[in-house]
Amino acid sequence: MPDYALTPEFLTTFAVFAACLAGVGALAWLEKRPRVTLQPRLLPTTPLMLAAGFVGLLALVHLLNLAGVHTGR
Repeated sequence: MPDYALTPEFLTTFAVFAACLAGVGALAWLEKRPRVTLQPRLLPTTPLMLAAGFVGLLALVHLLNLAGVHTGR
């Protein structure tokens, strides 16, 4: 295993990425469940899924940068 994978910054960023991935999965599962009534849900799943996906994408890019991959200009 490379030494950059044991730094606290890498582990924290990976934990954030894993949490965002789990959050997007859970929200997608919640959104696809069949509805029993026509009442709106109290949890707005689509904006939360979008926010978790965006933070997860930023965490993924940060993980790639920590691994030495040059992203950007």
